[in-house]
Amino acid sequence: MNFRFKKLAQKTYMMALGLLAAASMASCDGYNLADREPEWLGSSIYDYLNSEERYQNMVRIIDDMNYREVLSKTGSKTLFVADDEAFQRFYQNNSWGVKRYEDLSGAQKKLLLYGAMINNACQVAYLSSSEGPTEGDCMRRLTSGSIYDSVPVLKPSAMPANENWAYYRKTNKSIPCFEDMSTAPMIHFIEDFLNDRLITNDDCDFLFNYQTKRQAGDANVNGIAMVEQNIKCSNGFVHRMQDVLTPMTNMAEFINSHSTMSGYAKLLDRFCAPYYAGDVATREYNRLNGTNVDSVFQKRYFSERSQGGEALTLTPAEGPVNGKLKFDPGWNEFYSSGSSTISADVALQRNMGVMLVPTDKALNRYWNEGAGKVLKEYYGTWENVPDNVVSKMLNVSMLNSFVNSVPSKFQTILNDANDEMGIKKEDVDSVFMTCNGAIYLTNKVFNPVAYISVSFPALVNETMKVLYWGIDQLGYDVYLNSQNSYYSLFIPTNGAMLDYIDPCSFGKNQTQLFRFRYDATAQTESEKVTASIWNYDTETGTVGDSIGVASYTQITNRLEDILNTHIVIGNVEDGHSYYQTKGGSVIRVQHAESGENGMTVAGGGQMENGKQLAVTKIYDESVEGNGKTYIIEDEPIMTARQSVSDVLSSNPDFSEFNSLLQSSSYLETKHVIGTEEHGCASTNISLFNTFRYTIFVPTNESIQKLIKDGKLPTWDDVEKAETEEEKAELAEQIELFLKYHIVDNAFYVGQGIDDGSYETSAYSVDADNNVSYYKVTVSADGDTGLRVRDVLGNTRKVITTNDASYNRMAREYQYDAADAANAQNIYTSSHAVVHQIDGVLEYKTPSSLPLKGEGSHE
Repeated sequence: MNFRFKKLAQKTYMMALGLLAAASMASCDGYNLADREPEWLGSSIYDYLNSEERYQNMVRIIDDMNYREVLSKTGSKTLFVADDEAFQRFYQNNSWGVKRYEDLSGAQKKLLLYGAMINNACQVAYLSSSEGPTEGDCMRRLTSGSIYDSVPVLKPSAMPANENWAYYRKTNKSIPCFEDMSTAPMIHFIEDFLNDRLITNDDCDFLFNYQTKRQAGDANVNGIAMVEQNIKCSNGFVHRMQDVLTPMTNMAEFINSHSTMSGYAKLLDRFCAPYYAGDVATREYNRLNGTNVDSVFQKRYFSERSQGGEALTLTPAEGPVNGKLKFDPGWNEFYSSGSSTISADVALQRNMGVMLVPTDKALNRYWNEGAGKVLKEYYGTWENVPDNVVSKMLNVSMLNSFVNSVPSKFQTILNDANDEMGIKKEDVDSVFMTCNGAIYLTNKVFNPVAYISVSFPALVNETMKVLYWGIDQLGYDVYLNSQNSYYSLFIPTNGAMLDYIDPCSFGKNQTQLFRFRYDATAQTESEKVTASIWNYDTETGTVGDSIGVASYTQITNRLEDILNTHIVIGNVEDGHSYYQTKGGSVIRVQHAESGENGMTVAGGGQMENGKQLAVTKIYDESVEGNGKTYIIEDEPIMTARQSVSDVLSSNPDFSEFNSLLQSSSYLETKHVIGTEEHGCASTNISLFNTFRYTIFVPTNESIQKLIKDGKLPTWDDVEKAETEEEKAELAEQIELFLKYHIVDNAFYVGQGIDDGSYETSAYSVDADNNVSYYKVTVSADGDTGLRVRDVLGNTRKVITTNDASYNRMAREYQYDAADAANAQNIYTSSHAVVHQIDGVLEYKTPSSLPLKGEGSHE
């Protein structure tokens, strides 16, 4: 070779190395040839394999796939190759039924070549790095494979037995059907990734059924160990594998093919359907296979997260689905979470899913003897259990994060109540790895808490769908599933939900009624509950004209308020009469001992109108679950319409206190927070702040005596004062008096409260601007009275001789509009109760403003 030609060859070679280095840096960053030249790069991948007698099976595959030229040139590839001895073992035992090389089909050869190759040059150490590079965060990587490498032709007998496949089964028509239209990645466990994700060697051994004993530095791909790493070639790297590397299927297909998972597979298959793969896919399929089919399909699962991270909630006919899975188990490129800062490819590399799949034996035991027996008693057969009910069990077994679901992290796995699931290593018989997740074959079923929750009757009963839709849409299912609390849940039936008086109309000239309806045929989940709006005459109970329909925001706003009013944390059958709800309102329960059709419940709205609602059915979920469920059929529980000012104005026994309040600075019809303005339904107390309060109202006589004794000024005294300073001082005395009778927390006669010291709205500020709230002590007087003691030691009793003077409920609304007449939604509210007491509450502290007659203001 002459000098000039030799220099040209060296220059061309070095340019190739530069391209290889650039490709490496753009992908795995595995071998930075731009920084240093390796001691020996070797020949091309093809030439290396061809020069080694032990790789002739793989060489034949490369030749048959016309890939020799690609792997002979400079480029950027990594090949995970098995030698001929490994192929001989493969021919003796494989799921394809192949006994020798000549038995391999073209599709199988594609899978063996492209499924064992990635389009980057990577050393083993850098397989665990994703783009960036970010070291130690990669466990999966897309191969050189194509979705067209192997497209099954699905026979009618192999199609899932649900209505979405019925047409093809009935017409006895086979269809080409992708198992998924995303590429199946390979899985690799490399040291840096395992260390970074705190996955122990024992975790790894568990994942491979203790058939391995992992040591530091071990690496495997698709569960197959590397026996020789980092064989350098001019166009990439070769890693020799212990056995033949075959592409992994996805979780859904593996479950369908496994004999001991057939029961679970049937339940899972309810949620899949054939979707048209598109014109481009159909043409490409025909071109590659020399066929002329009119349509090619893909199998997908109804789920909250499917291809591209998007939900799939419509059938191929664009109808609504009856239930959906947590994620699509057939989605090859599944990723646990996405982010606007990373691509889907990077998200895929970092994690995968897990499914806890019970054996058929475990599933049968669950149905006949275990927690699933409640379903058997209700429905009779698995086939009769609706999809939206079955999905609860399937979803609790679907875990979004593999890296957080290995044995050393089992204690972090949560159920559908966000409580520890309690899985143990001994619950898992075997582990199977797939391209999008690990399958833990379990000897038990992990029961969803939804089946033993107080919300369960609404889940399974068609007559309670409106409220259950609200539970689901607003995320109350997790709350109501908690096994750490005892709940009393009141559920109005669909019929009862036709008569909901809208609190947002209380500030309008015309009261309005919402009529909620459930429509199972609606296309999307958000459209399944609708509400028409009607004018309503509260005095006659007459429903007037329909004036429109509520928006989704209005519907969920009202349902959230309804749910908060219908949930009691505690047992409403413990012998008391008044119980605080989740939202802060209080309901009255009577005749609980009479049970169904004897027990009644009423909210403030019912009590204002002398009504009570019959409990027609009681479901006891307290034995294994978390409380009891009470069904009401008349109307929903309604909170009070009246404000505190309305209550005080309605009873002459409250007139003296009300007179002082009406002239104070503590009343408002519009609440202003910065630049926000919120209209009020009535005249509200500005001291309230989205909480619950008690107003202790002294008798008219006791207030008059205080005034007569010169201990409390009147507003007339304020007007007559000669200076502005004196006016302010007298006004502050009146307002401190009022505030000392407004106490944080709502206390009811018959509630069974604990004795305690509680802050009032009155406070003083010292020279250092420290605020001190004046307190009172409140205690129950048996179950028929209340006592309140002021700081001077005076004890006052709630007067219970007149029903109109104690346990008077009030609610003060703020709306989302400055003008209550334009309100669309409840912005916030406070709840209160008004009691008359037999004397005034007094206070005296060194830093307080003294009452008139007790000394001068310092």
